[in-house]
Amino acid sequence: MNDLRQAIHLIEALYSPHPPPNINEIQQQLQTVQRSEHGLELASQLLSHEAGSVNVEYFGALTLAVQLHTKTAHDGLGDLLEVNMLHLAKLARLFVSNPSQNGSRMVVIKKLMSNAAQVFFRLNSPHGTVPPATTFTWKNPLETFCLLTSESSIHPEAFHDTLNHYLSQTIPYDHLIQLIGSSNELNSLTLLFSEVVIEDLVKYQSSKVGVSHLHGVVHEHLYITSTSIMNYNLQQIAISFQNNLSQSSPLPDNVFRCVNAWINYATMARSKSQGHMDLSETFEILIQLMCLHDSNQGLFPFSETVVSILGEIFGNDPTMLNYELRSSIEEILLGVNRSSSSRSESHQWMLQYMNHLVVNQMFDELKELALCVVDFLQISNLDVCNKLFTQASNNNTENLDQYIKVLLQMTNFTLVPVLEEFFSVRMADFWLDLCDAYNNLVRETFKPETPELAANLFGQVVQIYLPKIQLINKQKIVQAGEDDSLLHEFDDFRGAILDLIESMWAVLGNDKLTNVLIASIGHLTPSSGDDLFQIEAMCFCLNKLLVDMNLSESPGMCKTLSESNSFLTNVLLMIQTGCQQKGASNGKDAQILSCDLVKTSTSLLATVADYVKKDERALANCMDVLFNSLESCSNADDIDTKIELLLTKCTTSICETSRLELASYLPTFIKIQSSMVQRSSKVSDFTKQKFTRCLGYIIQNYTQNGPEAQAQYLAEVINTIKAGIMNAPDDRQQILCLLTCFSELGSALVPPEDSDNQSYLSQLPQFQEYWRADPPRLRELTLNLIESVLSRYGHDAEFIEVTCLIMGKKLTLSEEEPHFLAYSMQELMDFLLRRCASCEPSTGLPYIVYLLESVVNRYGATMTPQDFSFMLSTFFLGQHRDAVANDPDLTQIMITFVNSVLETRPGLAVHCDQWTSFILPEFLRFLASKERFTISAVTKFWTKVVNNKKFSRHDEVTVREQVCALGPQLTSQAMRALLHAQRSDLSYYSDFLRALIARYPLQSKQWLSQALPPLCDNNRAHQLLVEKLLVTRGSRAASNAVLEWWLNCNGLPQLT
Repeated sequence: MNDLRQAIHLIEALYSPHPPPNINEIQQQLQTVQRSEHGLELASQLLSHEAGSVNVEYFGALTLAVQLHTKTAHDGLGDLLEVNMLHLAKLARLFVSNPSQNGSRMVVIKKLMSNAAQVFFRLNSPHGTVPPATTFTWKNPLETFCLLTSESSIHPEAFHDTLNHYLSQTIPYDHLIQLIGSSNELNSLTLLFSEVVIEDLVKYQSSKVGVSHLHGVVHEHLYITSTSIMNYNLQQIAISFQNNLSQSSPLPDNVFRCVNAWINYATMARSKSQGHMDLSETFEILIQLMCLHDSNQGLFPFSETVVSILGEIFGNDPTMLNYELRSSIEEILLGVNRSSSSRSESHQWMLQYMNHLVVNQMFDELKELALCVVDFLQISNLDVCNKLFTQASNNNTENLDQYIKVLLQMTNFTLVPVLEEFFSVRMADFWLDLCDAYNNLVRETFKPETPELAANLFGQVVQIYLPKIQLINKQKIVQAGEDDSLLHEFDDFRGAILDLIESMWAVLGNDKLTNVLIASIGHLTPSSGDDLFQIEAMCFCLNKLLVDMNLSESPGMCKTLSESNSFLTNVLLMIQTGCQQKGASNGKDAQILSCDLVKTSTSLLATVADYVKKDERALANCMDVLFNSLESCSNADDIDTKIELLLTKCTTSICETSRLELASYLPTFIKIQSSMVQRSSKVSDFTKQKFTRCLGYIIQNYTQNGPEAQAQYLAEVINTIKAGIMNAPDDRQQILCLLTCFSELGSALVPPEDSDNQSYLSQLPQFQEYWRADPPRLRELTLNLIESVLSRYGHDAEFIEVTCLIMGKKLTLSEEEPHFLAYSMQELMDFLLRRCASCEPSTGLPYIVYLLESVVNRYGATMTPQDFSFMLSTFFLGQHRDAVANDPDLTQIMITFVNSVLETRPGLAVHCDQWTSFILPEFLRFLASKERFTISAVTKFWTKVVNNKKFSRHDEVTVREQVCALGPQLTSQAMRALLHAQRSDLSYYSDFLRALIARYPLQSKQWLSQALPPLCDNNRAHQLLVEKLLVTRGSRAASNAVLEWWLNCNGLPQLT
């Protein structure tokens, strides 16, 4: 680049709204010269160019920034600062003299201010030493800026001496105020410079260490000057408003931005430096500004801004405000002070401001106020709790009662939560914290009236929130046409109230909460949508209280439910109403609310299933409503599908709980299920599958007429499924769905662990014998059906998965427990061999091995090492050997399979043919794997090898001899892998080392001493590791020793 004219041409091209094609080349050219030794000269020329545009001047300022960042030491900072301040002062004077004409230069001024800030940071950070010949100090850039800008003009030749003089010059307070008061433009620039410096300092300190000295300089100099300027300006704003002289004050936004920047810095600096920056005077004026208003004209000019500032403080560091300020704010926001019986007139501002926001529908500002108030309340939550409920408080509680009254009024804020008001939403957090604090109090500290007081208080909170969470408010949000984010917020609000209700149950108990909700639900006779919304809100809360309660063991609660006459009727009415209103023709709001109605009612119905099953009529009503509601579903849209899903889940839960009581419904269920699984059915696959499971539950418990009757119903269902498969040989999805239905049927036929079916238990021998013989030949029918399907879909992983699940249903049961799918080991192995021969290993083999693992777990006691050897050879080392070797997922599956055998019958693996020829050498190699799941599996394998309590004496002797022979190689491989492992994987290797040290303490010391030196040159770390491992003797403390060694050898800092 030969001359200034060429540089300017390139800069204009760079910033052109229509950049040339070679823009990247231009950018590289300019960046090269910016970083060169001529960069400072170029910057000065660009900033001095009289005809230069703002783009050219800005590039000059940017070039100074690049030059600053290329200098790693203090050398040259003086020259750079001189050029920067010369042009900053020049441009600032131009702006002060004619702001309208020079306003576009503000971007250049701000960049030069930022450059000056960086120089200031570097000069006051203890990194290196400035040579004596160029030593200079700069403690207060703000005062330097004011002095330079207030000069009428400074000749460039004299600027060096002037700057050196002003760098150490201080300005008395009166003179400073006189300077900034003489010109609004100089005032605003000074505020801007203070804001830029302090914002850049927050960014600067986050990337540096050892800046406490810099914080000290800021505290002693810049802080004092800035707070003087800020406080003066804040006072002028107040005076201007009170005198209706708004033009005499600079723009308030400048002041508030500067105040915000200093608050953020002061918050950060409290944890980074020794000094404490007291902004109390600033806060005091801010609070005065917040309360300034003209009620006649409805003006609250500064309230919103100050509320936002205070809200940030309360949310991040409320201790920045001293006790007196917090007390003052408490009186303003709440009209009452917890520590004083006096009443504050300043609360009138709060009432008028809230009314102003409500009347003018300024809901965003109202939300900001709510956030501020509740964050403030959270500060004193524990103090409120102690004063309310413990003997720590004094006898005069009138002011505290008034305080609580205000909190309740705030919680019960009129308007729609989330959409129009946020007080009730945020107050939920306050009440939850207060309730949790109460529940954690020591009961001995209670006042005599505390339990009654707490029950009364939290009972009122419940009564406030029940209307707040009603769906009518959600309906208003939908009708307002707001985006879905507000709907999600309202759902989150409802969820928060559930947490609150759950916490309050510990205070109110069943008598004052659960039973009241049940009685209230049963007392209402809905005549409108509003009544139904009221019922839904109570059901929504009640479900949270009952969901973890075992109603079969709670006769008192069942009695309460039965005494609530219309309880079940109203719950079922919600289901019916939701299903009637779910159609798209009823509008978006009706669809959304219908889903909520069905979700709440079906969840509660499933929760009280243990109660419902005790009343035959109630159970019949429930099933009728669920059947009719399911019949109305046709998967017409997402809402319809979701409602069908909710109904199906509820039906499944009731059938599982009431399988004995629903025996008379068997014919109805079979008829419905047969219709559902037809190809023409519009019911979702999920519903088909889960409804088949429901049917299976009832068949499983249908034992009163012996196994023949049970088998008859089973055969009927299976034949329906078979017919469906045979009638649609080309419909992959239909066949897969029907096979999944079959799997669900098989799962449902597994008896529950706590079964109390006396009829079944008394006939158990007959059922065992019957299903052992299998007269209806259902096992054969099932196997033939599966093979028929797999002859076409044998390569499809989803079909392999579901058929393996069907074949393995009996494997989780004991030998004595009958099941119609009880296949022998030989039948299962034949099935697995056929699948293995035809599957795609990467997708199908995992499901095959899962079933194989279940076979070993079930029949392991009758297996020999030769059987295991055959399995290993056939499924992993035969036709799929290459796939297993090259696919980390399959490798991990093979290792896990071997591990499962080591955990149950380790002798099968230890004495198989491949133990020494394949397993030990290959699994040793796998220690160097980089995949976490392989590392987890293989280190678990070696841990089981070196220390396995399931080993027989013969196993132990064999393995010990092998470990001693492999020890040096095993230790070397493990430590090498450990050294190069990710930190998150260290625990896997540590567990193996712990087991090795515990089992082979003498040998492992020698193995480690040989293995560690070749890994890296850090003998001290190696020695410490061996010593610590031997001292810990396999305890968990060994993990810390391993971590320290790993950090040390990888050159990483130790934990402190």
